[in-house]
Amino acid sequence: MSRDRLPPPARFVKYRDVAYRVQHMPGKWWITADHAVDESFVQKGRRTFTRQLTHEDVLECYDLARPGTYRGLVVEVSTTTAGAYVVTTRDPGASAEGFERRDHRTPLEKEIAFEDTELEFTTTLTPVPMPWKLAHDWDSFTERLVDAFRDVTDGVFLIVHAAAEPRRYVQFTAVPDRLYAEAPGTDVWADTDEVQLRRFDWAAPIVTQPNWTAELRRPALTAEFRRLARACAAALHEAYGITSPDELTYRAWRQPMGDQAAAVRFLALGLG
Repeated sequence: MSRDRLPPPARFVKYRDVAYRVQHMPGKWWITADHAVDESFVQKGRRTFTRQLTHEDVLECYDLARPGTYRGLVVEVSTTTAGAYVVTTRDPGASAEGFERRDHRTPLEKEIAFEDTELEFTTTLTPVPMPWKLAHDWDSFTERLVDAFRDVTDGVFLIVHAAAEPRRYVQFTAVPDRLYAEAPGTDVWADTDEVQLRRFDWAAPIVTQPNWTAELRRPALTAEFRRLARACAAALHEAYGITSPDELTYRAWRQPMGDQAAAVRFLALGLG
């Protein structure tokens, strides 16, 4: 690709050996071409053809970036204009080097001539998981968790956690008219994104309860079980950074009267 047609940093996939930028909105991912690459592309405009990505699409996916330096500043090459690179930085000191901000939401920006040897950068291609497949996998996990909730009855305990790091978990127990869920905060897992826990309506810890909590009155509607399951999936994926449900396992047991605990098998979860 010629220097004056650099694509901006973004997420791309390889489809039939051609790189396409991944576009998305909640619950939907697609790629766009200016012609019908094959029968899977649907015409959306005179010269716009799109192909929706589904969980069955196994494609090479990567993030393209161009990190670099310019006069001691950490920068990124965004794209090009005629004869110049468009370079951005978030270093506030860049104003002294002629970088300007288009508005308060954007980084500082400057056009730097191709011939300017003070600009140095590399192009990096970082492989990433396929987001359209991950979204499907987490949706499927959420539905399996809904089914599992129905079996978390009085005296049953269930913990779903990262197989590699059990401190990243959600746990459940119940009494006859309640289902309780707990998720640890930064005191257990230092990298917990508690903003995400709050975003999905987990109740913050209090003196008598160190974990984040959620509960559901029973009997409950399927929609109510699903809402709680989504909050739990979000805790695992968004708050604890677990990429895929494939990284999860679980422990479950029933606590009868006395000290004996019986293992419980949750076939619905489908986890290791």
